[in-house]
Amino acid sequence: MSQKPDITALVGHCVAYIVIILYHTRRQVGIYSKTFSKHRAFFFIHIGTGIMELARYHISKARLGNDDILPEVIDVLSCLIWSWTSLVLVKTLRRGDPLTTRPPYQAGAILRPAISVASYLLGLPSLHRISISALDSFVYARMAIFFFTYTPYLRGYSYSTIYSLSIPLSAALSIHESRVRGASLVFILATAYIAKLNEWVTHRSRILQRSETKSTMAMLEKHVLAGLLFLGFAELDRLREVSKNDALTKPLNDDYVPKLEHIS
Repeated sequence: MSQKPDITALVGHCVAYIVIILYHTRRQVGIYSKTFSKHRAFFFIHIGTGIMELARYHISKARLGNDDILPEVIDVLSCLIWSWTSLVLVKTLRRGDPLTTRPPYQAGAILRPAISVASYLLGLPSLHRISISALDSFVYARMAIFFFTYTPYLRGYSYSTIYSLSIPLSAALSIHESRVRGASLVFILATAYIAKLNEWVTHRSRILQRSETKSTMAMLEKHVLAGLLFLGFAELDRLREVSKNDALTKPLNDDYVPKLEHIS
């Protein structure tokens, strides 16, 4: 098999990421820096680990001439770090509609390490391909935002609406590119269930906070809810009630943050 298509794909990925990072991310660094002021290192680690995974995969693909590639220990560890930093960052994410924008990020943060570990233990290259393809949602999302902003298809809609649409759409599309049947459907279902989980944690934690019941089951539920709140699996209003992180409340000069989230 000729390696030319694989080399072409490698070059294409490199060009796409360089353009996106230089054009989009560079313009947003000031906003990101303010949004993640206490977690700035997590932001750069998050980007760095994702790029390292992508680079290792596509270099191996170009060298071998096929995509039957299994993750190594360094890939699994990198994915776990990526996942943790993703959860830290999405915990204070206010862009788009937080009710619908945060769940796709949370789904990726939960599913990617599970898939990566399963691929490593079971020796299934297809699972590794899903994990890597999911990372391309970073590029697809920025391309979608650019497309919907400068074309008439969503004319009259706010930037936050465009962002809300672009994030889940790009994630589902990038996972579909893995060519693994049903992968996108699993992601969409996981996103929907995580959205319901955020709603449930918000509702139940408020109820139990006011409750004086000290039964074993109630205490166990409180601990489970506390863990989910710590990981950010709740709606932003609830996280503001239990967290002192000023990134949840500070004013942001960000077009992609809806007016209701411009809290002063």
